[in-house]
Amino acid sequence: MSKPVICIGAAIIDDSFQCLDKPVAGTSNPAKHFRSAGGVARNIAHNLAQLGNNVELISHFGNDEDGKWLAGQCSSVGIGLTHSLFNNTSTGRFTAILFPSGDLNIGVSDTGLEDELTVSLLKEKASVLETASLILFDCNLNVDCISWLLSFCKSKHIPCVIEPVSVAKASRLSNLNLNNVLLITPNMDELTVLSGNIESLLNKGVQNIWMRKGKDGSEVFSRNGSVSLSAPNVNVADTTGAGDAALAGWIHAWLKNKKIGRAH
Repeated sequence: MSKPVICIGAAIIDDSFQCLDKPVAGTSNPAKHFRSAGGVARNIAHNLAQLGNNVELISHFGNDEDGKWLAGQCSSVGIGLTHSLFNNTSTGRFTAILFPSGDLNIGVSDTGLEDELTVSLLKEKASVLETASLILFDCNLNVDCISWLLSFCKSKHIPCVIEPVSVAKASRLSNLNLNNVLLITPNMDELTVLSGNIESLLNKGVQNIWMRKGKDGSEVFSRNGSVSLSAPNVNVADTTGAGDAALAGWIHAWLKNKKIGRAH
């Protein structure tokens, strides 16, 4: 079997409420409710597994009904959970309020991951992490875990990909050593708290920066230049997890030695 892609970060329940009309603050809004398996690292693992990759997920699952359902969703697509943490702490949850278009209006999350995944636990997984073809982690992890993973990947020469998750959580990277990170995927607001601008982030040693611009597409920056990628004109059902699916596609292509979106 091929060396695994190891994804580290959130696995949670996604509750999405798509408003029937433009949401109005301070009152109840009629909406349609959808429940799905979520969490940034889990979403990426899910898509990588569906593309036929060997994927291991290191995350947290509660022993509650939500956790059992979520773990079942992961196992059903072939995500390995041998190294994930299962305990009696409640499974994390993300709730999204969507515009009628499917775009996110506001989201709130309670992952609990910062307290559950620790540096001590990651150190226990070191022998497994060393087998990875690539390590992907999201910024739902606490700063100490992120710092340890960055150092580990650099010392073991393992390619590392980072998903910032949100503006608040992207700030956890601002004072860390990002030298030799293969790819990071901020939007403009996340970039601002990360380093302020593309040049500064490249100067920190990040090899590739995939700037997300929503409906305006995206742009990949490296020391070789930049490549603009347009977004297809489609009817959007729900943007939740779209960036995670795109990143899984990039990782899959990179594993196949197809340098998608890299300047030459």
